[in-house]
Amino acid sequence: MVSWLQLTVSVALLVGGGFISAQARSAGTPPEDRWNPQHIGGLPVEIRKSIAPYARICGGPLAAEHSFARYFQSGNAKLIGLHFEHLRCGDRAAACKAAGCWHQVYISTGGPYRLLRSSYVPELDLTEIKISPRR
Repeated sequence: MVSWLQLTVSVALLVGGGFISAQARSAGTPPEDRWNPQHIGGLPVEIRKSIAPYARICGGPLAAEHSFARYFQSGNAKLIGLHFEHLRCGDRAAACKAAGCWHQVYISTGGPYRLLRSSYVPELDLTEIKISPRR
């Protein structure tokens, strides 16, 4: 019963979201650029520098979908998770393997962001990451 209810709510949200999106387009609001370079440009400078080599690997300036970077905060720890399956890349093998796609997690506890974790996984959920105090 619960899974049926969740499915119903999910379908209603998807249908409702599509309706709102269609209304926005018909009202003259320009659609968002799927591969907006600002999805990269809006990241902290230390993270942009860290992923800059992917421009050469992927064969052009970096651009990403909106869901490339996801944010989570727990106390004073701020996390940014990067999902490379949402990065525009001519060489998909550079971002995704059989085990999953490349994901990186950066953390800041008041200072610059630093790389916390990096791996090929099917999906990344920032709420599941355990944050231990930095020594």
